[in-house]
Amino acid sequence: MKTWVVAIGFLALAACEPKPAFVPDGFRDTNIPITSSTRFDPNRFAGDWRVIESFEQTPREVAISRVTFRPETGGYRYIPQTAISPLAADAEGAVWPIYRIGQFGRLSPEVGDPIWVIWVDEDHRTAALGTPSGRFGMIVNRTKNLRPDRLKAAREILAFNGYDITKLRKVSP
Repeated sequence: MKTWVVAIGFLALAACEPKPAFVPDGFRDTNIPITSSTRFDPNRFAGDWRVIESFEQTPREVAISRVTFRPETGGYRYIPQTAISPLAADAEGAVWPIYRIGQFGRLSPEVGDPIWVIWVDEDHRTAALGTPSGRFGMIVNRTKNLRPDRLKAAREILAFNGYDITKLRKVSP
């Protein structure tokens, strides 16, 4: 009898555990709080980045292979450069929004999801980017050569922030 009571207690506790909450087109459990980097420095972060891994909806979509955060009045101009698959529409030449630079690397456009710098290494060579909604996420590096320890750290930070890292796709070598 005592065993049954304990078993029912464990089942009741398990039923109380919140289920992961993913937006339909997202890669992050939104039940898990997302953080941004206190190490973020706007001047050091500006410039060109190579996308090492990113979350994509399908394997045949446009893969953003490089991003630039170009300093402009009011923030950064976010400029993705794409490696276009044969089935994708041309994404070059679009007008890209200005992202206001907020505290701790929280970059906010006038419309749409913000981009948060979830983690950046001390020398601003590698960063993990994401959104509170989980619709966007990527690991970027200043060069195509990313040391395994920094890649591992970026993946762990994304996972800690609720991202399903099994959905990460390699973009740059």
